[in-house]
Amino acid sequence: MKDLNSYKVTKYDLKKEIYDLKKDISNLNNKIADLNKQIVTLNNEKATYQNDINNILNSKSWKVTKPLRMVSSKLSKKPVDNKNTVKEKELIVKKISPDKNFYKNFKPYNSTYQDNIDFSANSTDIKTIAFYLPQYHTFKENDEWWGKGFMEWTNTKKSLPRFDNHYQPRTPHKDIGYYTLDNIETIEKQVKLAKQHGIYGFCYYYYWFSGKRLMEKPGDLFLESTIDFPFCLCWANENWTRAWDGLNKDILIKQEYAKSDYKKFIKDIKKYVTDKRYIKIDGKPVIMIYNPTAIPNFAELVENWRKYAKEEGIGDIYIMSKCDLFNQEHKYTEYVDAEFDFPPQGVGHQATKITGLPSSKIFNYEQIVNDIEHLYREHFPLKPFYYTVTMGWDNSARRKEEFTVYYNYSLKSYYKWLRIIIEETRRRNPLDKRFMFVNAWNEWAEGTYLEPDEKYGYANINTLAKAIYDLPISYKENSNKKKGN
Repeated sequence: MKDLNSYKVTKYDLKKEIYDLKKDISNLNNKIADLNKQIVTLNNEKATYQNDINNILNSKSWKVTKPLRMVSSKLSKKPVDNKNTVKEKELIVKKISPDKNFYKNFKPYNSTYQDNIDFSANSTDIKTIAFYLPQYHTFKENDEWWGKGFMEWTNTKKSLPRFDNHYQPRTPHKDIGYYTLDNIETIEKQVKLAKQHGIYGFCYYYYWFSGKRLMEKPGDLFLESTIDFPFCLCWANENWTRAWDGLNKDILIKQEYAKSDYKKFIKDIKKYVTDKRYIKIDGKPVIMIYNPTAIPNFAELVENWRKYAKEEGIGDIYIMSKCDLFNQEHKYTEYVDAEFDFPPQGVGHQATKITGLPSSKIFNYEQIVNDIEHLYREHFPLKPFYYTVTMGWDNSARRKEEFTVYYNYSLKSYYKWLRIIIEETRRRNPLDKRFMFVNAWNEWAEGTYLEPDEKYGYANINTLAKAIYDLPISYKENSNKKKGN
């Protein structure tokens, strides 16, 4: 048996022990938060049922039918309680079920038309980055998989309402129209609009499959241009499928995660991350990973990326991976420099579900914002963490069944969500790292976009600007200020 004195405790052992303890504390805090939320939900349901019972017992119809109940009880030789007994109340409770028409208490989408407001004269310490979909141009693979001329607008144009007052289809504002991203003029207009509203930069989804790139044209056009605007890349590392869900059914092109891909990936992104406009943290170019759970050898991949980045002359890189706020396991935290969340993933849950509509994935946006506030306030990240907000998510343009909709969306709730993560960003991060993300700049087929649409104009992007510039949601541009185009 070895002498216990021969064992050495390394600095790594202590760090790992501290990390594990923090993880346990975080998990306990999440469980406590969930239990508290369940208690609040049960208390609300209890109060609702009690109110329904009281309304019934005090209603005219209940009082009018009282003699009939008395006669019925006598015929059945059962005693009658003339004072609304406990048994009477229990009988009523059994008959009360969740209101399937509850959704009718809300509008699916609450907004107002707004003209463009130019916020350029304002300043903010918040560095807002909008996720950017480069799907708005034709390319060979899409033509083969979906039909000649397919792009994001194809799904958007043919979308139809699925229920009463469903906000579909979504039509772009005449200021932008059904643009394509195979010309630099469109990108220039997008950057101009983003700058007017205080957006710091774009995060382009990078569709890379073992050296095969898809939808790379907009990013390459931007790279070749002189447009002065920060940008970074998020590796959209999921399989492409016909269901648009990244899973393993009806795969169009698959992610292989081969070891031979490590260096190939770094070589391919070098031209982007070494560009002077590329977003850096601590002087290191940011590389974001959309779905770390899909990578079977995550630690090995990250280690080799760092190694090859130095060999290629890039130097140190700043790796960020997605981590759902609601279901944190910190499985990948140890290997990355920072994490980010990506709603609607990790925020829609059973308690906010709305029934009575033709999908089981319809959630109450206002309730989501109210319920998740405590998650932000009590969040315990083990590494730097960057928060993301989303708008009125609706992917029914892409899905025939089981589409997801954020029902009861409103500018007020959207503004509240923004203000929550802005406050947490300032509280947690130093001045040079106050980044936050928006999902998204132009996800038209998923119902979440900052670009203006025909029905509500610039309402979403104006509301974002008001939040990041610490202006009230009621703020309106002064008449003597010049409006944007």
